[in-house]
Amino acid sequence: MADLPALQVSDIIGALDGVTNSKVDKAGTTKPLIECITSGVLRGAAVILGSDGGDKRPAEDYAVQVKKLIANDIIVLAIGYPVSVLTEFFDKSAAAQAGDGLGRVCSLADIPPVLPLGGLDNIQNVVTIASALSADSGLAVHQLPLVGLDLAGVSETDVTLGNTFAGLGVDTFIGVLPEISVSGLKDGENAKQTASADLNALTDALIADIEAKRAALGI
Repeated sequence: MADLPALQVSDIIGALDGVTNSKVDKAGTTKPLIECITSGVLRGAAVILGSDGGDKRPAEDYAVQVKKLIANDIIVLAIGYPVSVLTEFFDKSAAAQAGDGLGRVCSLADIPPVLPLGGLDNIQNVVTIASALSADSGLAVHQLPLVGLDLAGVSETDVTLGNTFAGLGVDTFIGVLPEISVSGLKDGENAKQTASADLNALTDALIADIEAKRAALGI
């Protein structure tokens, strides 16, 4: 697979400085994103990930589900195979397809609604972002309205990714095909994994999970 576009964590944090009040807010943190989420401007964040899924899911499936997420004011981070099929959403003009809240954040921070993190060799960036959000908010990772989504079924790599996310405290949703076993998937101590062949139902469950986390936080 050719080199995939990849933003670094520092790039994302730098862009978030565009929505800070420089007179009262400290730059260089994830607090602007946290404040957008706690205020309800954004509902949460989803990491769409996976290994090579071209033989399991058409690119259209990725686009349909991402459109649904951003329309519901959920900012998306893409890593791995999804980066290669979601390029249209890396253009800032894609913010026109986002909900009002996410669209406003995209305009202020001058970012697209989907942020590419590159190939799976950059997976540590997801851990770094989750850890920064936890530290800056004072919340445990499993309390954050942050979820993982893998649409491409379950390969050995996907099982490892799902288990890593759940172990980190991130509820993860797997678009498993009916003929693929999910026996290797393991819930984490504070996070669960949900598998379904019905992608629309899976995305609805993801959105409901984010809203449940918000309700638990009283936001």
